Amino acid sequence: MNEPRQRTPWSRRRVALVAALALLAVAAAAVLVIWNSGRSAAEPGTQVVRAMMSDETTTVSLAGVLAPQQQANVSFAVPGTVRTIDVKVGDEVTVDQPLASVEDRDLRNALTLAEAQATAARAQLQTVRDSDRATSGQIAAARAQVESADAGVAQARDRLDDALLTSPLAGVVAAISIEVGDQVSGTGSVATGSLGSSLGGLSGMAGIGSTGQVSGGGAAHIVVVVPDAWKLEAKVGTADLPLLAPGQPAIVTPTGTSQHVSATVDTVGIVAEAASGQAATFPVTLKVTDASATLFSGANADAVVTTGTVTDVLTVPAEAIWIADGRPTVRRPSGEAVEVTTGRRFGERIEITTGLAEGEEVVARQSVVVTAPARPQFGPNGTIASPDPTPGR
Repeated sequence: MNEPRQRTPWSRRRVALVAALALLAVAAAAVLVIWNSGRSAAEPGTQVVRAMMSDETTTVSLAGVLAPQQQANVSFAVPGTVRTIDVKVGDEVTVDQPLASVEDRDLRNALTLAEAQATAARAQLQTVRDSDRATSGQIAAARAQVESADAGVAQARDRLDDALLTSPLAGVVAAISIEVGDQVSGTGSVATGSLGSSLGGLSGMAGIGSTGQVSGGGAAHIVVVVPDAWKLEAKVGTADLPLLAPGQPAIVTPTGTSQHVSATVDTVGIVAEAASGQAATFPVTLKVTDASATLFSGANADAVVTTGTVTDVLTVPAEAIWIADGRPTVRRPSGEAVEVTTGRRFGERIEITTGLAEGEEVVARQSVVVTAPARPQFGPNGTIASPDPTPGR
């Protein structure tokens, strides 16, 4: 029978060492858990972020309507019945290309009569000159009759020329508001607009005379635009107006699209356009500088104008600002709330002027993206079978 082994002092020391190491491992794990719990957000849906020192840009957001930089609103300057329309919407046209015409028989008869009257006036002047009894006053009167008759001929010829509507610029026909057989009043004129002019987009066109006054109060008969040069006609409030200046860069985004085109501020109005009792707004025009952009007149668009750059500014995400008793605060990972002073907003980040230092950690809410469920679709690839067609009766 074997006798039990006697435990040596070395064995006892080894057991004690293993036990000590196990205790150290447990203690280290506890410290790690406590440290991690201190660093993690106290609430679900949050994250730990750092205050950062960086260079930020200041911006102003605008909304407006796209319009061509060059647009010609043309209308007949003489009354009559529309005889021909020589173009259709979408046609490219050149300068002085015929667009439409009205019946000109009466205008031709008026020119023939004016020429006959001018011929008679010249004959009368010659008769007076040949007379031995003609006075200087009679000769002057006869000469005035000739000048008046010549002016009548020039006017009749101009009116005959106005029976043919031509394009004042090279571009694309954007709108036609007349048809063959329509009666036109002849109170319109030709108006061309460029960047910064008072001519509107296609949604509100009018025949505008050379004096800038509306002629006849109706829509232009034919509109021609230059499709590769665009502008954004926007408005801005009183607070943002002093921040804008011509030449500032901007990004224009047509509403409902992901297209972004470059632009610059062209004009900044200083006369408010709002009606009485409403907040004042001021007109701002942005010139689109991206020549390859495919845009459409009358479409709504948003713009972000870069108004300046701020260097070495301390910021945190906007989600890191918590409001406590009406005052902005930040929360440290330990749960401590620290009151801070906020400054300017730069997109999704907010400036911190006091209360935090660069690199300090704070707790921020996490943004949650909500995706709408897909709508049922009819058809072979849809989730709902297409209904059977109603049989004929």
